[in-house]
Amino acid sequence: MPANGQAMTGDLVTMARCRVAWTFSRGATVVLIALGLVACGETASPVDPGTAITPPVPLSPTAGEIPEETFQATATITGEGLDPDQFAAVTGTAFQLVVQGDGKEHTLEIKELVAPTKIAAQGQTTIDFTVVGEPAELDILLDGKSVGTFERQAASGATDS
Repeated sequence: MPANGQAMTGDLVTMARCRVAWTFSRGATVVLIALGLVACGETASPVDPGTAITPPVPLSPTAGEIPEETFQATATITGEGLDPDQFAAVTGTAFQLVVQGDGKEHTLEIKELVAPTKIAAQGQTTIDFTVVGEPAELDILLDGKSVGTFERQAASGATDS
């Protein structure tokens, strides 16, 4: 019986070794699968977050708030001044004035709203500003001469004049 007992002991040792090897390989497989899943979750190239939309910078340092809409008007410099020569906007709104040159360089200013700004001789010059202040009619100056008016309106649309 010792031979048979030795055989049984040898079989138990072999089974124990197989069980350790099988447990190790099963653990290694689980670890490899987990690493594979983690690696699949990461991308080598950066993810495109889409187009970033940033609000516009306030057009006037005294505006205080960013206007929701920008009103646009165009004017052409003529021998008599500006065409058209009257503009209006509500206080707190952004305004864009596009001025078409007449072949000579000029300077345009809107009292209390736009500092003297050079207007290109050819093509268009865009002037962006925010309408601020109390309702009033303001002079538009071209090379220091009054050539039109800008009506600064209250939120109700009325002026003090």
